[in-house]
Amino acid sequence: MPAPPLVQLALDFPTIEEALAAAEVGVNAGVDILEAGTPLIVAQGAGVVGQLARAFPKMPILADYKTMDSGFKNVLITQKQGGHYMTVCANAADETVKSAIAEGKRTGIKVVTDTIGVKDQVARARQCADWGVDMIYLHFAADQRRANPTGDAVPWVASVCAAVGSLPVGLGCFGVDDAVRGVQAGASLVAIGHPIFHEADYPGALSRLVQAVKSAR
Repeated sequence: MPAPPLVQLALDFPTIEEALAAAEVGVNAGVDILEAGTPLIVAQGAGVVGQLARAFPKMPILADYKTMDSGFKNVLITQKQGGHYMTVCANAADETVKSAIAEGKRTGIKVVTDTIGVKDQVARARQCADWGVDMIYLHFAADQRRANPTGDAVPWVASVCAAVGSLPVGLGCFGVDDAVRGVQAGASLVAIGHPIFHEADYPGALSRLVQAVKSAR
């Protein structure tokens, strides 16, 4: 894995064919992690994690389940499919987050807590860090963005980074601007999905985003 900042490509497509094609573009553009997005897993099943892992054996694969219950089970599914990272919602019950973390430690699967919908980002991030999670992922949701077209997760980055010390902090971004600002504020990873695929020349746009993120520190 290269040194941070890292770029994660969210493959939020309804079919594995679309996801595989976009993943190929992402790998050529220099992304560091391929994400089996929530819509892809919902539409096609957890087997897409394995399909991505087999198609791109040198790439880390993240399974974005947005787990709200039975955290340990989704860790085991990720392991079985050959994935490397999985997500559990920070808003899930404490027991769910802890079960995912514990199973992750046992299996070697990295557990990422997604803060989507969390009211007190700093407090919950610190709590998850104390439990031993591998990464905090700050998430200003797509529905929130539609309601507030200028909103993003960047304002949370510095305070969360300060609260969790050396633990990696990632954020979902909507374009080059918030990706670069997030890295400058301390984020170790940025994730980009559908906003970049809506660009007329999305391979070029993705390459430019990767280059901008890598040079932001």
